[in-house]
Amino acid sequence: MSNLVIKAAFTCAASLSLFMSSGCHSSHSSQFSASEKQFPVGIQPFSTYLEEVEAYLYQHRTFISDDKAKEVTMNMPFECGSQYTETGLLLVHGLGDSPFFFRDIASSLCQEGVHVRTILLPGHGSKPGDMLNVSYQQWQKETNHHITLFSRDVDNLYLGGFSTGANLTTIASFTMADQLDIKGLVHFSPAYKSRFFVSRLAPYVGSLFPWPNVEEEDNPSRYNSTAMPGFAAYQESVNALQDLFSASASKQSNLNLPVFMVVAEKDSVVDTLTIAQQFKGNFTHPKKCLVWQGENEPDIPSNMRIVQTMKLPEQRISAASHMSTLFSANNSLYGTQSDFRICDNGQSDEKESRCIAGEEVWFGPWGYEPTEEEKPHVYARLTYNPYFEKVVDQVIAFIGKDEATAFCKSE
Repeated sequence: MSNLVIKAAFTCAASLSLFMSSGCHSSHSSQFSASEKQFPVGIQPFSTYLEEVEAYLYQHRTFISDDKAKEVTMNMPFECGSQYTETGLLLVHGLGDSPFFFRDIASSLCQEGVHVRTILLPGHGSKPGDMLNVSYQQWQKETNHHITLFSRDVDNLYLGGFSTGANLTTIASFTMADQLDIKGLVHFSPAYKSRFFVSRLAPYVGSLFPWPNVEEEDNPSRYNSTAMPGFAAYQESVNALQDLFSASASKQSNLNLPVFMVVAEKDSVVDTLTIAQQFKGNFTHPKKCLVWQGENEPDIPSNMRIVQTMKLPEQRISAASHMSTLFSANNSLYGTQSDFRICDNGQSDEKESRCIAGEEVWFGPWGYEPTEEEKPHVYARLTYNPYFEKVVDQVIAFIGKDEATAFCKSE
């Protein structure tokens, strides 16, 4: 999930006028209609799951280029390091995204002897129309299925996710951590709470406004458009998790589970201060670390946080974005050598046009509010993590593949 919630919020106002508005888009294109065949779920073993998902994508994906094999590969679930059984990490992607988001982190960890596995959530990877039939319950059930499946293949199981995927794996941990002896959580831009109140309406307006935003589909790794049932599924994951975090004293509201998080302070999608507070209060295990990419240090003990400045003028970077936490500067699509730009960044039409035209840009999150000195700059989305190698080192230390003394240390 990147700017999808933002686009929906600004397209459909957070008021009763939402229900009377004609501003929410609809589309009659085939890519905005659901496939007749349902996405394969509950499949085992993992090798059969891969075969069935691949067949489904080739049959139902609306391709945006002539290279069908490349697009399918980018959206496919995958695993690496399958020869290793000591330590495994299951990763779940975000709303509208794909397993491609984990290619960089998986490659780095598998080289260190970690078995990494990713899944593709139903409704993803094929065409935006397939999001019309998704639900939170479906995503949670599929996540739980793959957690159980992977637990049989590794001795020490870790769970992780990006954005919505972090919600799903955290929720699963409340009921499965003890049963499956889950060792910890590894989260990138967890979407525990949205910045926008309007997202709370999504579960109630799907039938009225199935398409809060319709965009040109030009990104092979994710959707630019997402149907309201997708937003609703995300919001219901938020509701489920916040209910767990705020449970009464008679119920479990905390997770005594090691956790590692990377959060972009200026993330335009999620409420990062709430995430920091819940990191501090709801994760009670002493082994935890919050990597905070920004300038204002959160109220977290110094031995449980790493603060990484994102004021990097030599790289023309002003702030981290929701998606930038995951990618290496060498990523084929989102890295510094790629010509792919996300210019839809909450700036003026004139500056967006200059970005599209190829003018030199600065980088930040959607809707970044520049300082006086930065105001003349044209912005594109920051799509890579300038501290990627340092984050990888921390993940390796967290899961025990490096000296424990290196964990949650800035250098």
